[in-house]
Amino acid sequence: MKIIGYPDELIPRVAAASLGTCQDRPACVKFLEGLAAAEKAFESITWNRVMLHALAKPEPLDDDIISTYEAEVAKVINPMLRKLKTVGTLAAEAAKDLGVLTKAHPKATVAKKALAFAKSVPGVTSKFIKAFEEVIAKDRKDISARLAKDEAAYEKELKTAEKAQAQSKSSEFVNPFKGKRIEDILKNNKLTLLLHAFAEQGRNGEVIEFLSLTRKGVEQTNAPKLYKTFIAQNSPKGLNIPDEFRNDFLEGIEDGAYTDALKKIRGHVMVNVETHTLPLARALGEPALRKLGHK
Repeated sequence: MKIIGYPDELIPRVAAASLGTCQDRPACVKFLEGLAAAEKAFESITWNRVMLHALAKPEPLDDDIISTYEAEVAKVINPMLRKLKTVGTLAAEAAKDLGVLTKAHPKATVAKKALAFAKSVPGVTSKFIKAFEEVIAKDRKDISARLAKDEAAYEKELKTAEKAQAQSKSSEFVNPFKGKRIEDILKNNKLTLLLHAFAEQGRNGEVIEFLSLTRKGVEQTNAPKLYKTFIAQNSPKGLNIPDEFRNDFLEGIEDGAYTDALKKIRGHVMVNVETHTLPLARALGEPALRKLGHK
């Protein structure tokens, strides 16, 4: 994310100077308090995480980086943007208050200056909010592009390794799940589909589907759909997870805390797959795997 400097016009001391002696008007006092709250919220942004220095690193990104980013946006940036919207509303109220004052005292230059300032603030906040929203959208696009690039590189390496293995052991069948953890399998579409087909035989294919869909995290806009499909009680592809995890995810959707709950749910499901599904899949012979679609 590109660092966006907090607008000078929205710094409380600058605003106080612009409002002059009119700052004691009730609406102006609320206005200044709102500016102070917005500036404080802006300064609390954890730039080192939101800017995603990892994007500049040559090694593959952490698969959970989308969740990390969305958590920062939801917990830190969105509240700041809401405060800025409130500032715009307070500025409009202050402008009304100052408008009454200027009409009562047409020659009061300080009041006119304060009125002009109050009227200008909503435009400043709107531009600032729009700039943030555009940068966040670009961040999401950049993250997705980088993850896709890493994914393609991984797929290429895997195919090269499989080809070399096939050439060296052309007559010997090797179970494709041997020596691979669930994290490794989920990075490969072919292996994920194969494991899903096997899990479907045991009527628990939803666990592989869930892990695959959430491997790179889930954007906040998609969290409600994920809840209705996999997490809610009696959902179409409901997971066998503690009710505490379900409740935490649902409660956290609006404020961004769902990312922590999602990690717990994924961890719980992955343990079950590692201890039950994968050992059985690793024990499959060539005929069984061929029937599942392995080539």
